[in-house]
Amino acid sequence: MEPGGCPWSAGFLMTNPPPPETEPPSSTWSRPVRTLLGLLIAYYAYPVELSESAPLIVVISLAGTVGGLLLVGTIMVKELGYVRHGGPGRGPRLLAMLLVLLVMASSLTFFLLNQTYPDQISGLETRTDALYFTLSTMTTVGFGDIHAEGQFARALVCVLLVFNVVVVASLIRLYTTGRDRGGKARD
Repeated sequence: MEPGGCPWSAGFLMTNPPPPETEPPSSTWSRPVRTLLGLLIAYYAYPVELSESAPLIVVISLAGTVGGLLLVGTIMVKELGYVRHGGPGRGPRLLAMLLVLLVMASSLTFFLLNQTYPDQISGLETRTDALYFTLSTMTTVGFGDIHAEGQFARALVCVLLVFNVVVVASLIRLYTTGRDRGGKARD
């Protein structure tokens, strides 16, 4: 037998590396789906009810949520710059998780804003209303039943719309067209 031909010999292991492990297609998206479900549970369980004795809690929650939005936005902007300059990117699963985080953090921001200043968003009463408002705003559907009335809420909606059109749409375009799976530009 040739050197390295025996499966249990050191020569065989050095010349024939183990085959790469591949994930079955069903588990490829399991982490983003679990993340979505976990974030939905956290979104509805997050304690943010405004009370007379604890307005500071709502203000702290609002500041933390806006900080989370800034963090997610920064990661997405950096990812866009990285991919636009020829980097391979981190993949569509990360993009999906970032989009879910963006939706949840935006929804919580609108909900907390409305808890703190009820005249900012007309028709927003519950967390589901806030999620609905965020999704209809991000998809630019805007049914009008829930809408920003105050200047601060309108400014937040404008920032979300511009971010969605510039960063999110650009990332989706870069991941779906003009790039192969390795992140390199197609010829």
